[in-house]
Amino acid sequence: MKKINFKKLDKSYLKICLYVFAVVAALILFEKIIGNLPDLGNVFHTTVKTILRLGSPFFIGFAIAYIMNPFMKFFETKIFKHFPKSKERRKLTRTFCILINYIIVIGGLFWITIYLIPELKDSFISFVSQLSSYSAQLNASITNLFDRIDFINAADVNNIINKVLAPIMGVFQNVPKLVGDIATNLYSVGKITIDVVMAIFISFYMLYDKENFSKQLHKIIYAITNKEKAEQLFYNTHRINRIFQDFIVGKAVDSLIIGIMAFVGFTLLKAPFALVLSLIVGVTNMIPYFGPFIGAIPAAVITFLVDPLTALWVILFILALQQFDGNFLGPKILGDSLDVSPIWIILAVVLGGALLGPIGMFIGVPILATIKMFFSEFINRKYDEKYINNDPLLPKSNEHDSPPEA
Repeated sequence: MKKINFKKLDKSYLKICLYVFAVVAALILFEKIIGNLPDLGNVFHTTVKTILRLGSPFFIGFAIAYIMNPFMKFFETKIFKHFPKSKERRKLTRTFCILINYIIVIGGLFWITIYLIPELKDSFISFVSQLSSYSAQLNASITNLFDRIDFINAADVNNIINKVLAPIMGVFQNVPKLVGDIATNLYSVGKITIDVVMAIFISFYMLYDKENFSKQLHKIIYAITNKEKAEQLFYNTHRINRIFQDFIVGKAVDSLIIGIMAFVGFTLLKAPFALVLSLIVGVTNMIPYFGPFIGAIPAAVITFLVDPLTALWVILFILALQQFDGNFLGPKILGDSLDVSPIWIILAVVLGGALLGPIGMFIGVPILATIKMFFSEFINRKYDEKYINNDPLLPKSNEHDSPPEA
């Protein structure tokens, strides 16, 4: 009779009991999580909100430093490249380059605060206060035009145009209320101002000592992983950074130039509210593909309400400006930094806008470019491994062609 190994049997039973206990414990834990899911959601939301509120100066400071870093590098490599390279001189040069950036940024903020914002406010107030007279003047012009045409009823045309413009005019009429709501929320404005001031100081030290921060980060990564994985991570991070920085800086410069050209063009065309229209065109130009069309709509509507004939020239000018930007200026500035086809850029803008609004429409493109880069490399690597000696996509000579076997 075969002797039973009770020790081995006990181990088997113990293993089964442990599996059963783990499954039961997981089921109980799952039930508790499901039962308290709303509370856990509130805790998670509160935690994230607290982290964002406390860390907002650091996040904003990092964003400022990230955007200003290319300009600081430009001053260091182009303007101050002939300066002595000693450690003390390099620190002095770095400080001076950062201060130049801040002078430009702060000067721009002062210009926006002293000139641009009051000008925009006056333009909006003037436009909204005269909206009814613009509408009446437009109706009169349409009536005079179509009264000369026997087979078109001017009243019907006016009704159609008024129905189309009604929601747009409603939005403009709500602008004073929106401005009032912002003005009453002084605490939030003050909180944002404090965060921005703190962020500026944080960004200064990030830029000034960026090599040391980078060295410490590299040291941490090397300590927690092996050298090969760490270097692969640094290489991929560098490529992602290049995609985002080239796109953000390039698109900002491109939109600034387009905004200035739009202001000059609108001024020469004597379009109403030229500053407002050019600002709309420049800001919306940051959004790839859809941005120029988004900016053209309010510019055309505002001009059409004031002067329909000028609106026609404004539309033609915006179309010419878009063609110049899409075919010459944009490619010159951005180059092939994205390497993404237009259909994928449109998809990125649509998905980004649906998830994160206007910001998503902007950052969705470099995110998609990054995903596309890694996915293409993965597919190419798998393809080369599978068809290393027999590439099915290579052209075959006619004399050796034969139909595939059934």
